[in-house]
Amino acid sequence: MSEALQIVVPSLVLFAGYLSLVARTQWPWVRTACFAAGLAVVGCGVGFDDISLAVHMAGHGVIVAVGAPLLVLGRPVTLMLRALPRPAARDLAAGLRSPWVRRLVWPPLAFAAFVGSQLIFHLTPLFWDALREEGLHAFEHLLFLVTALWLWSVCLAVEPLPGRWSPWARAGLLMAAMSASDIGSVKLMVDGYQSAGVAMLVSMMPLGLGAAAVAWAAALREERRARRREVAHAPS
Repeated sequence: MSEALQIVVPSLVLFAGYLSLVARTQWPWVRTACFAAGLAVVGCGVGFDDISLAVHMAGHGVIVAVGAPLLVLGRPVTLMLRALPRPAARDLAAGLRSPWVRRLVWPPLAFAAFVGSQLIFHLTPLFWDALREEGLHAFEHLLFLVTALWLWSVCLAVEPLPGRWSPWARAGLLMAAMSASDIGSVKLMVDGYQSAGVAMLVSMMPLGLGAAAVAWAAALREERRARRREVAHAPS
């Protein structure tokens, strides 16, 4: 539970900063609720994963597949653009349009970082090393969270980031990330840790649900556009 205590203070600081920005502008309460829920889920995923190996693996899954997308849906970048003083907001907007940000948010790079971190820590001796060494364990959680935020940011595309792919490509990327991450689950089950493998497999399923949501939203937008075109071209 020591890691839970270590994450409580940063989480409270982050949420306090978020609320201070919310107080400066009109902001939907749903986004604030998503951000708060994301912090809570990440805290639970980190804090309770020492109960058993199965809970440990479920904790990894909820951090990257539940907590991270909730934080992204809180739209902190958009909030900063709205709430910061105008000069600071202009500087932030200019930074988001810079070439290095465009390269950083290239979807395949986010995908490679996320999948690579999952496979390195779930298929190599680092898996057991992280269970024994607290410092490595904390780094593992931080890496999982950062790469998950990276992936979800480019796939959900709710923030004003450059170089966004089509929704169908982004949905496919999330599905591919889930499938690649499930290799770790399969290895656990093959090694005789069935409950841990199943726990990880189930906890990663929101990646697939996210892919379905992105695709469904795209289909609804296409349907609305088609209806508008029909109305515009209908004989009077």
